[in-house]
Amino acid sequence: QPMSFEQYTSLIGACFMETGLSGAPLCPGGESIAVTVENVTEFVDKASQFWFDGGVSQQVEAFRSGLNDVFPVECLSAFSRSELREMFCGEDRIEWDEQALLSHLHPVGGLNDRAPTYKYLVSVLLDMNQAERSRFLDFVSSCPRLPPGGIAKFHADVFPDNSSTKQGFPRSRACANQLYLPPYSSKEELQGKLHEAMHCSAGHHEQRVREL
Repeated sequence: QPMSFEQYTSLIGACFMETGLSGAPLCPGGESIAVTVENVTEFVDKASQFWFDGGVSQQVEAFRSGLNDVFPVECLSAFSRSELREMFCGEDRIEWDEQALLSHLHPVGGLNDRAPTYKYLVSVLLDMNQAERSRFLDFVSSCPRLPPGGIAKFHADVFPDNSSTKQGFPRSRACANQLYLPPYSSKEELQGKLHEAMHCSAGHHEQRVREL
């Protein structure tokens, strides 16, 4: 039923702790200071300061020190923020075409590029929007972006899943960039099963085979 802000914060016990409910106090005695309409702005300010400044300063300094053991941190000043993000996190946009997919998705284990299941996969990937492509990459490689250099620097092996039936779901070994596909009889069938597998997992999906 509808309730006021005061009623909700009172119900959950929101207070001046780092998450609003638990963790480090944001100020002396924070665990006993309730969040109210009158002080919620102060709470947000203190929580922001904790999460982005004082509360993580030691971790940031430890990261900087560890990085400096590998190479001088000052060297990074030669790159812009966008360049660093691309080097560390990969490409912002996920671009591929049919030829790129055929070149970097390798059918193995008895599967070849003439196999219907493989052709269905390529067609489904071409139809995906950016969000779906990101989910697919996360499902297969545990990284939702292409590496620096784009699709040209990515590869994955596609295996037939001979232990499964077409009622089963695709599964992956994300640590090895491997995708296992049951013997689906249509593009639509593969699309539906892959969509569910991608959105019900985080980089790995094992489906117990059963007859429906």
